[in-house]
Amino acid sequence: MHLPRRRIDLAVFLAVLGTGVVLVRCGIEAEAVSTVAIGLSTLYAAWQRQDGAPGTPDDREASRRRE
Repeated sequence: MHLPRRRIDLAVFLAVLGTGVVLVRCGIEAEAVSTVAIGLSTLYAAWQRQDGAPGTPDDREASRRRE
């Protein structure tokens, strides 16, 4: 079963947010948590680009119309 991209994005967002909350509650400094969150979001963005999705918003809109 293929989940729509928005659901996957939401799941990843909630996972990173939940992890950040847990780390802060465990005593990790907020600055360190934000650094990790930025790194994870960069990795996720790079992973999302592997599917060959066009890079500009205009190109993405054009590809959606073709589907």
